[in-house]
Amino acid sequence: MDCTTKLEAELDLYFAWLARFEASIPQAQDIVSRWYTSAALQAYMRYSWFKASTPGEPALCLAHIQVSEDARSQGYFARLVDRFLEGSDGLQARVLYLENIASPRFEGWLLRVGFQRCAHSSDQFSAYYVTR
Repeated sequence: MDCTTKLEAELDLYFAWLARFEASIPQAQDIVSRWYTSAALQAYMRYSWFKASTPGEPALCLAHIQVSEDARSQGYFARLVDRFLEGSDGLQARVLYLENIASPRFEGWLLRVGFQRCAHSSDQFSAYYVTR
């Protein structure tokens, strides 16, 4: 299996998990969080409708992500963002948040692909979001 096929297969699993995660949450709850773990990825996700920058919008918040050594530098994160923005995943979430961005280079990339800096961000704990 080539890298692209492996990457897309892993993202298929991740987005299927996100759909199950989202479906399991009654809208009356404030914030729900869970870990996703596979051989290629560990991600800590939150789901809510109460994010300060987009109140009332169903939002996923990626609070932590770790890609395995053999899956790094293959465009995994960029493709994850692309798939979210495409909106063909069946998710109700309209907003993707990223927390605790520490790399100025990564912050620049986020801005170039359409993310906005959250108003409540500080220099030490910056957060960004994108809406589809």
